[in-house]
Amino acid sequence: MSKIKITFEKLKELNKSALIPFITAGDPSPDDTVALMNTLVENGADMIELGIPFSDPMADGPVIQRASERALKNKVGIKDSETSIKVIKIEKKINYVDGKKTISIEPSKVSLDIDFELKYENPIIGNQRNKFKVFEDDLTDVYNSRTFCLFEDIELIKKNGLAKGGSLKNAIVVKDNEILNPEGLRNDKEFVNHKILDCIGDLYTSGYRIVGGVKCSQGGHYLT
Repeated sequence: MSKIKITFEKLKELNKSALIPFITAGDPSPDDTVALMNTLVENGADMIELGIPFSDPMADGPVIQRASERALKNKVGIKDSETSIKVIKIEKKINYVDGKKTISIEPSKVSLDIDFELKYENPIIGNQRNKFKVFEDDLTDVYNSRTFCLFEDIELIKKNGLAKGGSLKNAIVVKDNEILNPEGLRNDKEFVNHKILDCIGDLYTSGYRIVGGVKCSQGGHYLT
């Protein structure tokens, strides 16, 4: 039985009508299409009709006509609209604990939610926590957040053959109560935001769009 038929059967049992909104693929931009679909589902859409933009949609009325025109200007066509999106949707909660480090992933309706917590004895880094909906929120602070280390760990890092291209231009170095980078931090939560950036990168290596909620405390690449 198809997913469409299953949805209609469930709605029939509940004596409910189906909410099936229409949007045009690539309008207002290709990246926004998926975000709009996520928002529609979060707000009660049972199914979504995804229109393929074409050059003469006059019979569909002026609103859809203009939507197709905008999508075509973005060079979105049949090939783009038919390209499948590979998705991993988390169906049950999974926990992993490694001493004080913990991570869990659980079901989420349409988004990838990352909730990350840092706990450092260093007073500058301290305890930080932040949360983002990866497909919906503005991730500018996350993308701009640099990796970081404690000054006293630099020699050990180098001995292990790591951070060969590291410098104060691309990494934050903290020494006791001081940040050694002349310009300071790029945002108030740059330390934990970089950990969220690491987590996003690690998850994206799967090659799939992940729908789930990730919660991590004191983790790094080993956990994520």
